[in-house]
Amino acid sequence: MLRSHSIASRFSNTTSVISSPVMAGPGEFLVKLSLGTPSSLYWAIIDAGSNLIWTTCCHCDNCHVKTPMFDPLQSSTYKNRRCSTSFCTELHDNRCTSDQLCCFRYSYRANSEVEGVLASEMLLFDNGAYTIKHEGIVFGSVHHEDNPDSALRKVPGLGRGPLSLVKQIGSSIDDKFAYCLPPYSNENNSTGQLKFGEDAPFSGTENVQETPMASDGGEGSFYVLILTNISVGNSRLNIQFGGAQTTALLGDARSIIIDSGTSLTFLAKDVYVQAANVINRERFYPPEQDLLRYHVENNGDPYEGLPEMTFHFANADWKLPPSNIFAMFRSGIACLAIKDGEMPIFGNIAQQNMHVKYDLGNRLLSFAPTECTQG
Repeated sequence: MLRSHSIASRFSNTTSVISSPVMAGPGEFLVKLSLGTPSSLYWAIIDAGSNLIWTTCCHCDNCHVKTPMFDPLQSSTYKNRRCSTSFCTELHDNRCTSDQLCCFRYSYRANSEVEGVLASEMLLFDNGAYTIKHEGIVFGSVHHEDNPDSALRKVPGLGRGPLSLVKQIGSSIDDKFAYCLPPYSNENNSTGQLKFGEDAPFSGTENVQETPMASDGGEGSFYVLILTNISVGNSRLNIQFGGAQTTALLGDARSIIIDSGTSLTFLAKDVYVQAANVINRERFYPPEQDLLRYHVENNGDPYEGLPEMTFHFANADWKLPPSNIFAMFRSGIACLAIKDGEMPIFGNIAQQNMHVKYDLGNRLLSFAPTECTQG
C-alpha cells in the first residue's frame, strides 16, 4: 500500500509533481482539492478562462450552493489580505474597508458576479500517494453572489492573470499544466486528471500535436489559439475570417479562446453559419424544427451517422468525433454543441478524451487523443 507523503511547496526552485482527479459534472468538469488547516475537501470547477481562485464561504448570502461551503473561522492558516498588497491592486473592481481589508467584485461567465474579501490560505492537492501543500495562496472569500449559474461554487482559476492558481505556483510547476477531461457520457464515473509541472508531460505513446498560443490573451485572462479553418467530415469550409467585433475583442479575427470552464463551442456568426450548413448537408438523419437538433437512432451508438469535425489551428489539426460535437438532448435527439457568439470559444465538450497541455513559458498548447478514464 502506498504511503501518503506531504510535500510543502511555496515558490520553490524545484518543480512539484501535482495531480488530482477530475470528474464530469453537469456542464462542468470538477477537480478535487482541499483548503485550510485542518483541511476540508471540495470539488471545484476547472476554469482556464478565469484569473481568480475563489470559493463561497459559509456566511455567503444569495449563494445557491448545495455542497459544503468553506468556513474561514475554522482554519488556522486563513488570513485576510490588506489593500496595500499588490494582489489587491490586480483586481479591476476593488475597494478598501475601514480597517483596510481588500474587498472585490468579480465577474465570471455571462451576467454572474461575486463579491467578497481577498484572503490567503493553505491549498492542498492529494493524488492518493502524495499531498502537495501550497502555503499562502491568495483567493477570493466570497460573501455574496449575483445571478449564480451553478450550485457548486468553487473555482481554482487557471487563467493567465497574476491571481490565477497557475501564476501563483508557476515557479514550482515549471509554468506547465495539463488536463484530461473524461467524457460526459461516462457511466462508471471514472475520473480524468489535472496535472501540473513534471507530471504534465505526455506518455510518449500518443500522437501529440502542438500549436502556438497568442501572446496577447485578450484582457490578459485567456489562452488564445489561431483558428485557420474548419472541416466537417471531408468538407473543408475555406472560411474567410474578418469579423470586426471579433477583431476588437481578441486582436485577430482568427483568434479563438480555449476554455475548460465553458461547455459549448462558440464561433463568429458567419463562421458558425458555414459550419452548420455543411453539418446539415452531411447529416444522415432529418433535423428537428431548427438546425441545432437532429434525430438519431436509439441504438448501441447514439452518435452513429453524425459527422466528425476538424478544427485546423496553426500547425495542428484537432479532430473531433461526433461525441465532442453533439450532446444528447434526450433519447433519439442530438443537439449541436456549437453556437454563434461574439467571443469565439473552444469549449470543454470539444475537449473530452483529449490530453491538453499548456506550456506557458514557451506559449505552446499540445494535445493528443487519450482515453482519459484510463488514468
